[in-house]
Amino acid sequence: MDVGNDVKKLKVGDRVVVSSIIGCGQCAHCSRQQWSLCDNSNPNGGLQEPIFGFGTAGIFGYSHLFGGYAGAQAEYVRIPFADYGAIKVPQEITDAQALPISDAFPTGYMGADLCNIQRGDTVAVWGCGPVGQFTIRSAYLLGAERVIAIDRFPERLQMAKEQSGAEIINYEEVDAGEALTEMTGGRGPDSCVDAVA
Repeated sequence: MDVGNDVKKLKVGDRVVVSSIIGCGQCAHCSRQQWSLCDNSNPNGGLQEPIFGFGTAGIFGYSHLFGGYAGAQAEYVRIPFADYGAIKVPQEITDAQALPISDAFPTGYMGADLCNIQRGDTVAVWGCGPVGQFTIRSAYLLGAERVIAIDRFPERLQMAKEQSGAEIINYEEVDAGEALTEMTGGRGPDSCVDAVA
């Protein structure tokens, strides 16, 4: 393990959490907390312009179109802009507690946050894997009164019910659309989140 010459805030042995999206911390987009649009982390951003109309940030584990950075699910990873993108993990936080912070929890939280949940809303979450489980919890944190979890794996549905208090639908056993309509008195959920990889 090594620390680059430009890295001033970290030292060998620090435990860190790193987002999958790479931000430089200096450009106009990063200063507005729009890290996915970072002007400096994707050396191939120009290749995206004909497709998206603009370049995006670099992302770990995606194609060369997104910078060609190796995936972060490895024993060792090179972290560009480490002083900005690598966040120290406090000693009292265990590795198991810190693990979902880099990807699964923020993704689930963002899915719920994009719903603009109002107090008392009913939110349907499609998919009860790790991201879906965090979406369910986040929907409750943001004020949802009811969360309806939809999946086909009984163990995932059971986890959503037992750990979060979500109501559940197994779409292999019932028609999910009909079940949602019935569970919401014919109205349907206020918001839906697709948390399916």
